[in-house]
Amino acid sequence: MMDKAAGPLTDDQARFLDIANRNLGRLSALINDILDFSKLEAGKMKIELVEASIGQVVEDACEGLVSWANSKDIRIIKNVQDNIPQVKADPNRIIQILNNLIGNALKFTPKGGSVTVDVASLDGGVRVSVQDTGAGIPKEDLSRVFEKFLQLGERRQTDISGTGLGLSIAKEIVELHGGKIWAESEKGQGAKFIFTLPKKD
Repeated sequence: MMDKAAGPLTDDQARFLDIANRNLGRLSALINDILDFSKLEAGKMKIELVEASIGQVVEDACEGLVSWANSKDIRIIKNVQDNIPQVKADPNRIIQILNNLIGNALKFTPKGGSVTVDVASLDGGVRVSVQDTGAGIPKEDLSRVFEKFLQLGERRQTDISGTGLGLSIAKEIVELHGGKIWAESEKGQGAKFIFTLPKKD
C-alpha cells in the first residue's frame, strides 16, 4: 500500500497507514536502543573514528528529523559557527546521539515551538547543544536525566513512548569519544542538552 499500487487510498486508509508506519519506526528505535544498551553493558560497543565535519553531521541528523518536526509544526533551527575544526569521531554514532537529543526535544516541544541546534568551537574541540521550548526539567532532577530507564516528571507526558535508554546511550557514546555531556534547564523554560567532542589531533 505504501506506493498506492492497489489504487488511491481513502482518507481513513491513509491515516491508518501513517499510524502503522510511525509505530513501525518506533518499534525499530526501541529495538535498536535495547541492542545498543546490551552492547554498552557488555563493553562491546565499537566506534570507528575518522576525521569528520561536525557541521555536516548535524546537517545530516536534522535532515532526517525534518518530516517529524513538520508534522508537529516545530521548527528545527541550526546555528553552525564558521571555521569549526574537524573532529575525530564516528559520524554514525554522532548522528545517533543527535537523533536521541533532537528527537527527545521534539517529543517535549509543543506545537508551534522550536528546537535549536548550536555548534561552536572551544579550546580543544567543539561544543554542540540542543535546546527545546518545552516544559523544562526541574533543577533537582538534572543530575538524574542520564540514568537508565528514567523518564522524569512532566517529561513523561507525551504521545511518544520510549525505553528510557536514549539519553543514557548518548552519554556512553559521547564518553567513548572522550567528550562530556550534560543538561541545563529551568522548569517552564525548556531544556538544553550539551555535549563536547575533542578536535582531531
